[in-house]
Amino acid sequence: MMEMGSMRFGSAKVDITPPLPIPLAGYASRKADFEGISRPLYVRACLFHQIGDTGETSKALMLQADLIWWGTERLQDLSRVIQEKWDIPAQHIVYHASHTHGGPQTTRRLNPMLGRLKEEYVLYLERKVEEAIQLAHDNLEPVRMERGTGECPGISINRRNWRDGSVVSAPNPGGVNDTEVTVIHFVIESAAKADGTDAMDGADRRDGRTKGVMFHFTCHPTSTGANRITSDYCGAAMEVLDQVLGEGVSCFIQGCCGDIRPRLLNEEEDAFRAGSEDDIGRSGEMLARTVLDILQGPLTPLAPSEIRVWSTQADLPYQRVPSMEELQADMEDSETRAEWKLLLRTDPGRLMPSGTLHLQLLQVAEGLAFLAMDGEIVVEYGLWIKLLSDNQVLPLGYSNGMVGYIPTARQIHEGGYESVSSIPYFGYPAPMVPQIEENIRSGIRELIQCMEHANKRNIRQEEL
Repeated sequence: MMEMGSMRFGSAKVDITPPLPIPLAGYASRKADFEGISRPLYVRACLFHQIGDTGETSKALMLQADLIWWGTERLQDLSRVIQEKWDIPAQHIVYHASHTHGGPQTTRRLNPMLGRLKEEYVLYLERKVEEAIQLAHDNLEPVRMERGTGECPGISINRRNWRDGSVVSAPNPGGVNDTEVTVIHFVIESAAKADGTDAMDGADRRDGRTKGVMFHFTCHPTSTGANRITSDYCGAAMEVLDQVLGEGVSCFIQGCCGDIRPRLLNEEEDAFRAGSEDDIGRSGEMLARTVLDILQGPLTPLAPSEIRVWSTQADLPYQRVPSMEELQADMEDSETRAEWKLLLRTDPGRLMPSGTLHLQLLQVAEGLAFLAMDGEIVVEYGLWIKLLSDNQVLPLGYSNGMVGYIPTARQIHEGGYESVSSIPYFGYPAPMVPQIEENIRSGIRELIQCMEHANKRNIRQEEL
């Protein structure tokens, strides 16, 4: 078989901690500006640059940030700037957020009870994003890729449980969970080796060193509701890894954690308790040690492949769309419901019979692709994606914007926060119908089949 071309990889880490007073996003109970900084926030740029056998090149970029999500309405313009400056196709860019609830709001499209946007911060964030991309571009180096997996069961737990005939937010040790940690290791190799030629005397002394580590895990970063900036356990884990492996080397990527939260329980272990920065530190240390253990074990090489991307949409029909008259009626609403009605009245485009979930599949190596989705996807979908793709696809929630929670058909029937109670916060006009699950699964199957067919064509061509 003919050997594929080489991969170059660049990475960067830039501070995006708000330099101005600003409200934090994620909890309706927090209304004032943040009171202090427990852990700074960063954006990390991971740049893939594939060089083909005939010299053709392609690029892909993942921007991972210590944010609750990215503002959907700004991404098209930002992608255009990135494409013009660095020749990265807009469809090859993934905007990914850790989903920390210790950072600022980035959108006006959601209920302001979740945090009010300050335009000055978004402009500041975009400047920092451009800075990170340039740094990553400037340190591109030939790499080889390898992956490994392990388990980290002590951090997370399913948060949907039954109490008095209703689904509530309570610890469910027997509930569905995903404790798997997947690590992608980028190892520097000399240009000679990357080109398939023999290494010369005096080869790059960096050869064999770690260039980057991406690690995938699934758990809500909601350890604390304090009104302080924090990157939560995700940031704590990256701090440990950067200390061990090198500054800016590590990058956390979030899975489908819509119904999974930190395992912080009261003494009876029948309810959740508020966490602290000490709890965050312990969870981060636990996750980082799991990553380091995986790096010490046997890792599977990942062969370079052409960077490819496929995208589609899944229709999300609503059960019932309220009329404008209903939205104007004053029924002694709570503040949250009043803000929800105002959001729908001032943006009638939301009063459509269905919404849309955007799906983007980005392949960067043989056996490695990212499925980015712009929702709070529950864990059941994430586990299914990994099973369907034979663990070749890592599911990413909180990517490329935010539409809201994406529950399963069963959860819609059961009720609970993810399928019903969260509706006013995300500006949905109503709960969705159970059919959304099959719509989403159909879209995901389509993307994975496209990837599999493309890879089979490559194999046949190489055999010729």
